[in-house]
Amino acid sequence: MACLVCGQEGLSVELDVGAHPVSTFFLKSQDALENAIGLRLGQCAVCGTIQLVEPVPHTHLIAPYDWIFSREPEEHLDDVAAGIVRDTALPKTAVIAGLSYKDDTTIERFRTQHGFEVSWRVDLKSDLDATDANANIETVQKRTKPETMANVAERHGGPADLLIVRHIIEHAENLRDFIHGCAALVKPGGYIMVECPDCTKNLMLGDICMVWEEHSLYFTPATFENVMSMAGFNTISVGNYPLPFENCLVIVARKMSAPRPHVVSEAARAEIGMLKRFAAQYAPTKRALRAHLERVREEEGPIAIFGAGHLACAFLLYYGLSDLVEFVADDTPQKQGLYLPGARIPILPSAALVERGVKLCLFAVSPNSEDKIAEKNAAFPAAGGRFASILAASKRSIRNAIAD
Repeated sequence: MACLVCGQEGLSVELDVGAHPVSTFFLKSQDALENAIGLRLGQCAVCGTIQLVEPVPHTHLIAPYDWIFSREPEEHLDDVAAGIVRDTALPKTAVIAGLSYKDDTTIERFRTQHGFEVSWRVDLKSDLDATDANANIETVQKRTKPETMANVAERHGGPADLLIVRHIIEHAENLRDFIHGCAALVKPGGYIMVECPDCTKNLMLGDICMVWEEHSLYFTPATFENVMSMAGFNTISVGNYPLPFENCLVIVARKMSAPRPHVVSEAARAEIGMLKRFAAQYAPTKRALRAHLERVREEEGPIAIFGAGHLACAFLLYYGLSDLVEFVADDTPQKQGLYLPGARIPILPSAALVERGVKLCLFAVSPNSEDKIAEKNAAFPAAGGRFASILAASKRSIRNAIAD
């Protein structure tokens, strides 16, 4: 099998978490039919990049609902924008462009904080001819190709001086098409900012919730740094911004040359074997979590999980724990009355934690949201319940209990 990044044969399959439904396909009834997709992770023996062995086709990922969207971390964006202005010395007349809706708030920072007045963003319908009303990031990545984006740039008056690309490169089914498509949106001598999750922390902690059907690629700083060189970009800086679950990697690069072969660094080669070590933790953690939660349910009472999203699906399905959880607590109005994909457990308002006598509620949200949710649901611990987290990186991690 060929690597999505360097194109070389030698992808070593190390982890199989089974076949599961797409996590945005919430069920309208508990017995509704579902389609399962196999998820296997491999690591390239040449460049060290961790990736899905078979990326999920974008058509399988278009959600059946129009209210689903992703929130990305933004705490670091003021610093990122200021650094780009400082390091590139772009004139205020420079054109700032974005690839998806995830780039809107960054573009706004350049406008309001730094005085750049000319900007535009690729539009799914008018630029990419998307006809499905629910098309989203999965369709943007698929249609980011050189010829398509050259036409998009021309429609907007020419390539941009700076292109913002946040949290989409890891979704790419065809990485080479994607980065060359991005390059077509940038003028010669122009710049690109590319941001993606840093998977290092979860790889080291053995957190299987990192695996998601929408992510084809699982970068670390070493495997991410030289990716844009294939489209003729020279890296200016690589930032790594700490966050509780996954850090944010940010590359700023300049379009300076013709496309060239992918360069593999010694640091990237040194990470070969990282996925094998990660995978070795899967089975024992799965056994330990099941034994612990069985004991909690028997000795204390019902268990619920908070947050009806892909993290909850990953935890329950990959570890085989769905039968131990009564329901998912989530106050998103559109999710009420639906069932979690694969697990087939109901989604109820958070008030049900007290009403149904839950004793343990497992957060399946970003750790930086946990305190706010706990404060909002103070009635739950007051009634004798307790919060923990499914995530290994959280201070409330359920892993702390199974390690005792």
